[in-house]
Amino acid sequence: MQSKSFFVNQKSRVRPRLWQRLTALGCVLLLVGFDQLVKRMAQAVLRADGTSVVLIPRVFGLQYVENTGISFSVFGDSAVMMRLVQVLTGALMLAGLALVLAGRVRRGAPLCCTVLILAGGVGNLVDRVLQGYVVDYFEFLFVHFAIFNLADVLIFCGVVWLVLWLLVQESSRTQTAVMP
Repeated sequence: MQSKSFFVNQKSRVRPRLWQRLTALGCVLLLVGFDQLVKRMAQAVLRADGTSVVLIPRVFGLQYVENTGISFSVFGDSAVMMRLVQVLTGALMLAGLALVLAGRVRRGAPLCCTVLILAGGVGNLVDRVLQGYVVDYFEFLFVHFAIFNLADVLIFCGVVWLVLWLLVQESSRTQTAVMP
């Protein structure tokens, strides 16, 4: 009788982990889909007339840009470097997905951060592979800065959240080690 309850407990521990992995994968796919939808809308509306749209005067607007480079249009003129970036990005995204699906990134902040970073990376990679460029459309008007997109925001938020989480974890470890 005791072994039966052991297996029930094993199943109940395994299923939530599988559920977390599948939920994480579903969230990545949902965010990539939403990113692609917004980019197609930007192409349809903003590219059609070529004008920018001011949403908050002197602060924030929308402008359609086809970014053939990576961040800040770096390597935009080099087909070889861009192909290398595509391959490396694809490999990193596959490695990240493999870590999530294997249960190596289990829950909480690290899993959420990984989902955001993967969704943003895959969203931009889809553009680059299918179109040869990434559609950007968000623009800060108060500073001359790169125009960016939802996928970039997802990556940025995921990285910042992960760094903050790691700093808090390290701080709590340090405080625990110092306390008698």
